[in-house]
Amino acid sequence: MKINRINTNYANPAFKGGCTALQHKFANTFANIDGIGEGASIAFDFLGKAVVVPAVIMLASKEPKEKKEYSALKNPVAATIQLALEAPILFFGSKAIEKAANKGLLDKGQNKQYNEKFFKDSFTSTLRDAAKENSASAKRAEELINNINVKGLTKKIAESAEDLIETLPEKSKDLAKKAFQDYNTAHRKLYHLQNRLCFAAAIILTPLICALENKLHPIVMDKIYEKESLNANKHQQANVLKQEVCSMQNGKAWQYISIHAFIKSLKKGAAQ
Repeated sequence: MKINRINTNYANPAFKGGCTALQHKFANTFANIDGIGEGASIAFDFLGKAVVVPAVIMLASKEPKEKKEYSALKNPVAATIQLALEAPILFFGSKAIEKAANKGLLDKGQNKQYNEKFFKDSFTSTLRDAAKENSASAKRAEELINNINVKGLTKKIAESAEDLIETLPEKSKDLAKKAFQDYNTAHRKLYHLQNRLCFAAAIILTPLICALENKLHPIVMDKIYEKESLNANKHQQANVLKQEVCSMQNGKAWQYISIHAFIKSLKKGAAQ
């Protein structure tokens, strides 16, 4: 098996039997992830609070059922509020940093280490020139460039670029390799810069996020329990009504109605 083109097939595997397949499965899963950054951290944090913690509370806690339900429900609500506050910081913050970098606002003279667009344009231009002598290579180059423009530099696209470069003439291969290496380096540096700055922004805004969470959490919990209480009251009233109907059908309520009272009411009406 290869991860990022590194051979991981060892003669003496760390795990044997069923564990080997499980080990390879986890390795393949993480190898196919383009990047684990602040977004993945937020997602794992949300899943832990929204799924794992409530499950542990319901299964392991010895508190009364009502208290367990409240504690279990409190965590997904808090996690959802936190996600709703942190996700926009990551999304819009990353977009703003990328836009600034690609406009050259983060350049320092000739140092354009975060300017991904600059190195992407340089690579695509070099690749076109290197592949133009062969029609098949030129077609593959255009398909690759279109994928980069639409999807960005994903892991699969990077591997396709490396494979294509290996088929180029020797005189052009080194230039294409250097251009792609510069592009890939700028892409990774920008990605890590986005994560660092968005993480710093989340830390700085932690007091505001906590204040909003503390304000919104009781409101949401009250709404949920108010709705549950209303549904419980409706269910209770329905049960009471059902019991009354059953009692009447069993003859327990008919003692309040008699034929004499019915005749008396008729006479009273005739006299009037």
